[in-house]
Amino acid sequence: MPVNYAIECVLEKLLQAKRDRVLSTMTDGESSRGRRLKNLGSSGLAVVLDHEESGSVVTAATCMLDDCASGLERTLAHVLDIPSCGTSYPLTDPATDGTRIDPAAVQLYLLSRLTSLQRSDETSTGELDGVFILKGRMGPGVVMMDVDSASGNIKFDKTCLSLESQTIFSSARANACVWKGKWMFEATLGTAGIQQLGWATLSCPFTHLKGVGDAKDSYAYDGKRIRKWNENYWDYGQLWVTGDVIGCCIDLDAGQISFYRNGTTLGVAFEGVKKLEPKDGYFPAISLSHHERCELNFGGRPFKYPVKGFCPIQSPPAVHIDRDKDGLASPAHRANYLLGCLQRLVQLGSREVAAAMAPVERLKRFTPLSEGESLTVGAMIMELVQPLICTDVGSEFLGEDVSPFMAEYVIWGSLVPLLMDTFRLEAPHDSPSVDHALDFLLPCLDKRGVEMVMEALAYGCRTSPFTLTDYPYTGSYAYLALACHLLERYDFMTRWWSSENFESCLEGLLTRKVPNKCDLEALMPTVWWHGSREDLCSESRMRHAASALAKAIAKVEELHWELCRTLLHFIPPVPTGAVVASSTQVPGLLFGKFLRNLICKNSGANRNMPPPGLSDNSVLVSAYYVLLRFLSEGLEGNKNGDTGDAGKEQQDMCAGFLHRPEKRKFPVSLFLKENGYSYDFARLGGTFSHLSKTLPVSAEDYAEVEWEESDMDDGGTVVKHGGKCKPACCLDLAFNASNHCEMKGNVEKGATRQSSSVSERSNTISSECSNRHCDDMEEDKPSSSGRVDALLSRRYSPVRKNERIGFKTIKDLSEAIREEELLDMLVLLYHLGLGSNFKQASFDMQHQMQLISQLEDIDRQIRTDKASSDCGLKKLKEDRAATREKLIECVRRCTWYRVSLFSRWKQRGMYATCMWIVQLLLVFSKRDNIFGYVPEFYVETLVDSFHALRRSDPPFVTPTSALLQQGLSPLVTFLVTHFSDSRIANPDIRDVLLQSISVLVQYKEHVAAFEKCKAARECMVGSLLAAFDNRFWIPVSNILLRLCKGAGFGASKCYPHGESFSSFFQQLLKEKCLSDEKLFASFLNRLFNTLNWTITEFSVVIKEMQEFAERQCPVPELQQRKCAIMFELSCNLERILEFFTQELSHAFLLGAEMNLVRLCELIIFVLNHTTSSTDAQIFDSALRQQGQSLEKINRSMILAPIVGIVLNLSVATSSTNHGLVYDLAHVIANVDYSASMINDFEYLLEFNWNAAFKGDPSLKKLPELKTFVKRLSMESDAARERATEEEMLQSDVIRDATGEDKVEICSICYAGELDTIFVPCKHQSCLRCITRHLLNNQRCFFCNAHISELGSMSDPVASAGDFPASNTTVTESRFLCKK
Repeated sequence: MPVNYAIECVLEKLLQAKRDRVLSTMTDGESSRGRRLKNLGSSGLAVVLDHEESGSVVTAATCMLDDCASGLERTLAHVLDIPSCGTSYPLTDPATDGTRIDPAAVQLYLLSRLTSLQRSDETSTGELDGVFILKGRMGPGVVMMDVDSASGNIKFDKTCLSLESQTIFSSARANACVWKGKWMFEATLGTAGIQQLGWATLSCPFTHLKGVGDAKDSYAYDGKRIRKWNENYWDYGQLWVTGDVIGCCIDLDAGQISFYRNGTTLGVAFEGVKKLEPKDGYFPAISLSHHERCELNFGGRPFKYPVKGFCPIQSPPAVHIDRDKDGLASPAHRANYLLGCLQRLVQLGSREVAAAMAPVERLKRFTPLSEGESLTVGAMIMELVQPLICTDVGSEFLGEDVSPFMAEYVIWGSLVPLLMDTFRLEAPHDSPSVDHALDFLLPCLDKRGVEMVMEALAYGCRTSPFTLTDYPYTGSYAYLALACHLLERYDFMTRWWSSENFESCLEGLLTRKVPNKCDLEALMPTVWWHGSREDLCSESRMRHAASALAKAIAKVEELHWELCRTLLHFIPPVPTGAVVASSTQVPGLLFGKFLRNLICKNSGANRNMPPPGLSDNSVLVSAYYVLLRFLSEGLEGNKNGDTGDAGKEQQDMCAGFLHRPEKRKFPVSLFLKENGYSYDFARLGGTFSHLSKTLPVSAEDYAEVEWEESDMDDGGTVVKHGGKCKPACCLDLAFNASNHCEMKGNVEKGATRQSSSVSERSNTISSECSNRHCDDMEEDKPSSSGRVDALLSRRYSPVRKNERIGFKTIKDLSEAIREEELLDMLVLLYHLGLGSNFKQASFDMQHQMQLISQLEDIDRQIRTDKASSDCGLKKLKEDRAATREKLIECVRRCTWYRVSLFSRWKQRGMYATCMWIVQLLLVFSKRDNIFGYVPEFYVETLVDSFHALRRSDPPFVTPTSALLQQGLSPLVTFLVTHFSDSRIANPDIRDVLLQSISVLVQYKEHVAAFEKCKAARECMVGSLLAAFDNRFWIPVSNILLRLCKGAGFGASKCYPHGESFSSFFQQLLKEKCLSDEKLFASFLNRLFNTLNWTITEFSVVIKEMQEFAERQCPVPELQQRKCAIMFELSCNLERILEFFTQELSHAFLLGAEMNLVRLCELIIFVLNHTTSSTDAQIFDSALRQQGQSLEKINRSMILAPIVGIVLNLSVATSSTNHGLVYDLAHVIANVDYSASMINDFEYLLEFNWNAAFKGDPSLKKLPELKTFVKRLSMESDAARERATEEEMLQSDVIRDATGEDKVEICSICYAGELDTIFVPCKHQSCLRCITRHLLNNQRCFFCNAHISELGSMSDPVASAGDFPASNTTVTESRFLCKK
């Protein structure tokens, strides 16, 4: 039904009484003349009012907005936006002398004003000239993606506007094409991977390898690779991020294609785009790689960033003006006017608006409307707005030909902007005006309409970046603030909760857009780093930018907490007549369900190949921090904003679950549920299905575990929340509480209660921190008393008195969701979302330090190397410029991580979480039948979050040793007792524990914590020696190195933390090796094998790098890294071997010769590969990796341990009454008596050790090395003579009676004499060969039979095949070194 016909029907009924009253008061002259309404732009309305056949006429009066008009008329003129210089129908009742509103006149004016809103030419509807649209499944004129055109597997939503690729490469095009004019569409990125957005013709092939931009008539932009594509590719544009809105524009008149990122032009991408024939033009098209997704808008909704001059491909919806004419009107124009009237109506008397307007007196001249008058005018406005925004009655009011997308277009383009403008983008927010507007809007908004409002706000959160000009109310703040306020209305919340897309919309509200390189440059124009000498660097500006960014992030996070707190308190309504159990009418059910579904949806987020449909990482981050705050401050929070003294503040803050000073308990059932959200996650003992079969649980196992914090310490001072010695998280709270009390008086004097935004608590960084940071003045998390608009002085509408009837205070969540379950979800969210962020932050911070060091090295070379050529100086300057750009980018990223991840309140919560987890794991470890069911992510989260705190910048506590001393001492116990725990099935988890120990023992403060730990003293050393195998040898060697270093040759100069060795653990290690000879022998064998392998790999890489250098080819980075890694590992293993030669020299010089022989072979092998080069610079240049100095990697690093080994055994041999069997020089000479070997040792004498280890006390032992080399030379000559004699003896071949040679030498080494026979296979070899072989393998060389015994060939009984009981067993032969 055309709109004008509906207007006529309404007018006939509403104005009949008004006509009679006006005619009765008119004079005869006026009646005969009759007058039509003029200057209203509506001839149709004049005809309606001027019924000549009946003689009834209406007189229009002039109402100027001057002093002569009444106050009520001025108010109505302001509300209805009547021009001050025009005329209008009198809006007040003349019978009341202008003191009462005439509803019929107001309605009359509104209707006439709507008919005057003609559709402009630029938005004319119908089939657009230059666009051809194929009929799609959503109806004619609707542009969407053509499902039939898709190549690959693409998942479309029901509107065919949101799509996700399910295969490696997928492509699709829209159902519309353009061939002339200027057009655009927008693509909102759901992921930030490889996507090619643009335009393509029908001739563009879509395959699993080719897509948009890979053919001649197709053009695309890829922001992941920062390229544009048209058969070939070129660099273009900026790196995009998730949430970016990419505008794809084509100008066929000029033959150009351009792209926009968030409304900012990226420049013209392509020129010379040829025109095509009608209906054979360019289709919007997109190609996506695996699991990439985006959302397209062709004009069905208003563009986020419209580009002037470019039109949407899909025409906006329209309505008919008159039933007898073809004219069309824009519903958006009508909605803008009507909602503008509503806005002015609800803002009458608004203090926020009055404060923002100039002059203020203009608003004061308006006479306030009474409640009845306000409701009357609002009802008349909403009667006309309702058909535009209500999906249920739209077709009844506006006809069957109305676009089904009209309500969505109006809500997105008119209603939501009106609400945001009314609420205000910045504080102070005009909450009362929005409340008043909702009183009128909610009766007209159905469930789908409310859902559209929330979808628009969620879209704004996903796409709004942080900007420098809008600090601190930037990013998603404006959308979140309005959403939180709207959801305080129970009826609004109920309709949103019952909508179809509730959870996806909620995820959008929790999304926070992460900046890329260009965004960070805009946020932080000036950078600074410690030691910077750049002219353009400014510490103060950088600190100010970081502080402002921290405030903006804090405000957004506060709103996330407010949003989730509303959900936590919400209780869904009970359907009429339904019988619902009381357990379902408790708060927390909705919030708990959302968290469980979120976890299930993202359970594969950290897999190597993540599944499709994952949430944005920022959603997981936001949910984690919301839970962290709930558990840190309590589910209620400090909602009343009452602040007492410091003790009360501390008590309130510590009342949270993580800080509660009481007996702790945890429901075991969370780990034993077969249908829980963590069912699919691996457990410490294996998969859940495997454990349920091999380790079934009984009913008693479901009982809750309980423990006291004091039970977790081995002894000494007990650190717990309820004791005298509090953990670091509570100590920091007390510090901030006292500061808060000191500042309280000043804050209350200078601040007003009205419309303040989030109140901030400043945090002063500890003065003990030695290094300054650009963001050390960042603001701490706002207190819970600073809820946005929760405590403001509001003007509530009378209809809102009972609005929070469905929001109940949380007293006990045991029936819905327990705090222990929230902790379980918190740990899992860290594993899925936060862990990768902290790892990336740690990498970037380390990379920043490397770049700073590299830049300083280049500057030093430029200053000192004056004799360098111009070409060399130019190359240095180019390297400096490139390094500087990398450093500036890295500094900005690190600053972003500092302000977003390392806020003080977050560090406190993470520390308390670590305490909870480690205590829980230790309790479960005492129950064997339950420990295997503990999810692996508990251990991973514990270790990752602890190291994140340890590496935090600025540091959480100073010194860093307090991390373990002030509450986390049980962590050491867990690490040392479980890295070798056989109950942990996954070796990766044990490797994580070993890596943690390896990192901690670098620092003497942490080593002291290990020395105090009872479990470390009792079992760590033996477990380390036993764990040195093919899987864990790298972390174990690092740990042993750091515990044993300090006494080796040149060791004090080789490592940056040389003072962190432990004499206590060195003594324990020595005692363990002496007491358990079998364990030590096995360890020593694996140490020799591993060291041989690393040296061999290192020598191979050196040769490959030298071949590249000879061919004058650049050495691949992979080869450089492999060389550096193998070099470092070899040096570390040599140092460990050096320690054992010093402390346990008898293991090499007593008993079997095998250990000493293997050691001598190793020494000779290392010397052959590191000293034989005539040019020492070739060796050093091959070792030096880009960005590392020769102080850390050079020849002395690998030769010094060899010197130490030689000196240790030489001193032990030369000492009086040593009682040793073997001599090192004698064995080395027997292994290799060549002249090159002597040259290698003479190289050690001639090496400049003073330059490499200046001031090291071990240099005093060098004269002993000279004595050893002389003795070695003598032994070498003697060995050479013996070898000559043996060769002469072997030349006389002894022949038997048959004339064949009698072979008497070992066929394995061809050096030793056959003297050993194997049992039972009776094969033969020399004792040395079989003894070494049996160390790693108990099967025969020749037949692979299992060897049970070894017999001597010199024994005639053994030679005959009868072996006495005294023969050597295999087990004894493997450990001959201990004899």
